[in-house]
Amino acid sequence: MKRVYLSAGKYTIGLLLISLGLAFTVRAQQPEPSPQRAEAEPVSLKSKPEPDPMKPYVFPTPRKRFDRYVSDTVGPIRLARTAFTAGIDQWRDTPEEWGQGMKGYGKRFASGLGRNAIQQSVTYGLDEAFGLDTGFQRSGREGVMARVKHAFLENVTSRTKSGRRVISAPRLVGVYTGSIVAAETWYPDRYSYKDGLRTGTGTLIAGFGINLVREFLINW
Repeated sequence: MKRVYLSAGKYTIGLLLISLGLAFTVRAQQPEPSPQRAEAEPVSLKSKPEPDPMKPYVFPTPRKRFDRYVSDTVGPIRLARTAFTAGIDQWRDTPEEWGQGMKGYGKRFASGLGRNAIQQSVTYGLDEAFGLDTGFQRSGREGVMARVKHAFLENVTSRTKSGRRVISAPRLVGVYTGSIVAAETWYPDRYSYKDGLRTGTGTLIAGFGINLVREFLINW
């Protein structure tokens, strides 16, 4: 067995510490309005940079956030996406050490589920800890470029309770933690945290594409 758990723990803890620093910075720079003010005053349609003009932002309830976490981790759409990705890796024979056939496919499918479970758990935990929303919401805007911009922002930002956008430390840390832990633990020995960083970046790029589908075609 390789330097597995020590290395994985080192990189995971490092990323989590970075996320905590980013989150505290966000909270310090973007103070929330008092509960009384938030309830008494509706969100202005002209506030910058959000909410959107045709669909004002509403911070989701704890129940809705938890349901979204479960759906993003083991929901039918997530399982279908993982099965498809495992099929692509099977066709590419990546990693080749896992071989072909149902056994190889099973390893790739389980790997995708594990990596995503870590990603979603870290993201959800940081969202709850710092009062952020990293979920996707359609813009309701008109115009192709405005909607493309919205899809991109939804991929790299989170919302505070007032609807303000901030850089999404929960999403970034979740994506890279899941990928690095996978590369440093159950992947073959030739893989390292560098491969995890590359995989995480690919996941973020794919996330933008998925947001485009949800914005223009099918929202789930």
